[in-house]
Amino acid sequence: MKIRYNYFGDTMKIIGMIVEYNPLHNGHLIHFKKIKEKNPDLVIAVMSSSFSMRGDLSIFDKFKKTNQALTLGIDIVVELPLLESMQRADIFSLNAVRLLHDLGVDEIVIGSENNDLSLYEKLYQDDIQSKSKEKSLKVTSNVSNLSSNDTLGYYYYKAIKDNDYQILLSTIKREISEYNDLTFHHEKIASATSIRNNINYIDQYTPSFVSKDKDFILNEEKLFDYIKYKILSTSLSDLANIFFVDEGIEYKLKDIKDFKDLDSFINYLSNKKYTKTRMKRMLMYILLNIKKDEVNKIENSSFIRVLGYSKKGKDYLSQIKHNLTLYTNIKEGLHPILDIELKVSKILDSIYNLDLLKQEQKGPILR
Repeated sequence: MKIRYNYFGDTMKIIGMIVEYNPLHNGHLIHFKKIKEKNPDLVIAVMSSSFSMRGDLSIFDKFKKTNQALTLGIDIVVELPLLESMQRADIFSLNAVRLLHDLGVDEIVIGSENNDLSLYEKLYQDDIQSKSKEKSLKVTSNVSNLSSNDTLGYYYYKAIKDNDYQILLSTIKREISEYNDLTFHHEKIASATSIRNNINYIDQYTPSFVSKDKDFILNEEKLFDYIKYKILSTSLSDLANIFFVDEGIEYKLKDIKDFKDLDSFINYLSNKKYTKTRMKRMLMYILLNIKKDEVNKIENSSFIRVLGYSKKGKDYLSQIKHNLTLYTNIKEGLHPILDIELKVSKILDSIYNLDLLKQEQKGPILR
């Protein structure tokens, strides 16, 4: 296991988290409290950008989420860029774990419904022992039967094992509400999904430092008219060149003229071959005009984009900066993945009257 030292030569215990915080809620407070009980010297979070893994527009932009995460007590918040986060679970997980490895974490702590690491190990052993296509399909089915958190947990575990990262993966049992729970079972704890679907309850189910930002909530439905305009004004051949647009579906996309909201159109597009999540991602890539050819020529990022830090986190990055490529503010031309981040911020600025581009070009948030 790698050993990090502080300025005084003492060893450090560094815990990593992988978060979306859409939104950061009271259940996350419990999770973070249990992490702090491990007495880490530093807590580092990899956070998805203003869009989630599943293609949802986050109800707060990434800079609001960063400020909230720092207020919670996280020492360093780094970005998992959109092109690496709005992806399948295995790709999302691999990219997130790689960042935490590069930052020198000793342990990654995740929420889990099953809270049983032996489950991940069993699936992993089944996976590596698979010889036939038929057995490979069986393994995939077993993973798909896991809860949302444990599906990600398995892929975090797989990323660590496949790359021989010297990182411990630990679980904290998720209680009271599950990830996709749409109902309220408790007066203070609820899933992020239920809060997003009942945003008037944000005061009750999120800490005050989150609910105070409720005037800055981004309404995803506002994107539908822009998506509709983009699809109807784009040729079939150009639609086919957008990332995540599979061959043939561009014809069906033109039916958007008959729909009035995002959810109903996603339901229309979805079937056994195309899940709702995949269709949601596709529509967001269309909105953002991210093309297959520009994605295919991009290699994996070898940089770390810092969104915010505490004084302790800033000191730590100063110690390791010579071994990494760190970006604390960005401009065009640094990396194609970051150029896409700038484009996304420009689009959200124009739709929601934000100032994300200005914040992209400033230094990290310091708390």
